[in-house]
Amino acid sequence: MRLALARNFLLEISFQVLGFIRRGRVGELSMRVGYFVASRGETPGAPLRPAQEKRRRVFAALVASLGLMVASSASRALELPKPEPVAKYLGKAATGTNYTVNPIVRSDGVMRIFDVDTPYGNFAFDGIEFAKLRIHELNAIAAIEKMSQSEEFGKAFGRAALGPIKFGADLITNPAGTVERSLSGIGNMFDRVGAGLSNNRADRDGFVDSLIGVSDTQRELAVDLDVDPYTDFPPLAQKLKEMAGVMASGGLPIKAGLSFVPGGIGIAISSVATVSDARDTLRSKTAAQVIAETRATLLGLGIPDESISRLVENRNYTPADLLIMALALKKLNAENTTAFVDHVAGAGTRNVAFYHRRRAQILAARSNELGGIVSFVTFGGQPINITRNGNVVAAFTVDDIAWTDVQQRTFIAATAEIQRMKPGTTPVLATTGAVTPMAATEIGQRGWKIVHIKP
Repeated sequence: MRLALARNFLLEISFQVLGFIRRGRVGELSMRVGYFVASRGETPGAPLRPAQEKRRRVFAALVASLGLMVASSASRALELPKPEPVAKYLGKAATGTNYTVNPIVRSDGVMRIFDVDTPYGNFAFDGIEFAKLRIHELNAIAAIEKMSQSEEFGKAFGRAALGPIKFGADLITNPAGTVERSLSGIGNMFDRVGAGLSNNRADRDGFVDSLIGVSDTQRELAVDLDVDPYTDFPPLAQKLKEMAGVMASGGLPIKAGLSFVPGGIGIAISSVATVSDARDTLRSKTAAQVIAETRATLLGLGIPDESISRLVENRNYTPADLLIMALALKKLNAENTTAFVDHVAGAGTRNVAFYHRRRAQILAARSNELGGIVSFVTFGGQPINITRNGNVVAAFTVDDIAWTDVQQRTFIAATAEIQRMKPGTTPVLATTGAVTPMAATEIGQRGWKIVHIKP
């Protein structure tokens, strides 16, 4: 009988201990151990007799062993993101004339993090495609530096010293003709003025620079190098501005300058990471005009003006980002696109802004593969999609998915919310990245179907 009572007592305290550990109430647990000791007939706080002290040590050991068991179980249920060699993602592009990428690439469980050393500073780029984009921009810097070493550039640099002064004189003697020569047509000139007045808070072009041709040349040079004319990457922005200034004032044609850089500028990157979708507009229009076109496109999708303003005034997006994203959303033409715009308008960093732009492009490009996206809905604060046949699709442009505590919490919450709103549905996780075996198992056990889409 006494043996049975002891066994039941140990079972009772075991369940109590497990419950407290799982709920993180360890401090309260230690108090309860004292309670269990005292509950056998002793007064709490009184000096412990040898038998009591022995029992207390037994309970303490039991608590510790149970805690280790729970911790061990929890560690087996999760995984640490695995570092990988940089060659797996960048190949030979891991080193260039003006950069070196760290040989080991970290992961936060969804995105790879690339540490890059350059003469312009050390950088950490989040995401494979974003890292490729930055490396593409570093290659563009190298191309501009090579152009600046040519004899033709030297001559243009000498002429450029007189360019702004001569241009200023023309403004006095022939102001109408000077302005006309500086712009790309009468209609475009009026368009620029109107766009600049109505979008002044989002305009990235300086009036003086635009007037003397620097901004025009800078955009043309950038587009020919297949980089964003309004790049936020300081080393490239500076080089573009300097080279465009010499070209515009010194009379060096862009094609002549690019002839000193045969064979292109480098790494193959996804089409959704370049400016090719909007190159003609970016070449010929100012930032204010681009913003105006973005506004018009989003208004055509029924997005409230207040939501649009929040988006276009977010400086983590370049004008190119905004236009490309708006064109992708127009192509997708899904209902309740406002849910997506409201969400992405809050991007707090450049990396996040690029991620949102790329996600919009992927949704538009892969819609048919996913069953035809017809609308946006918000689950767990994230805008995801409904397809023609009513399926719930969560498409994310991540690098890889490991089963970390973040993923565990996310999928538990998302699954519960989806099943509450659409009982019986089988949600689809569409990802551009790899999914670890453990993550695939855990996600599948929660009723999700995983599909892979091209980046």
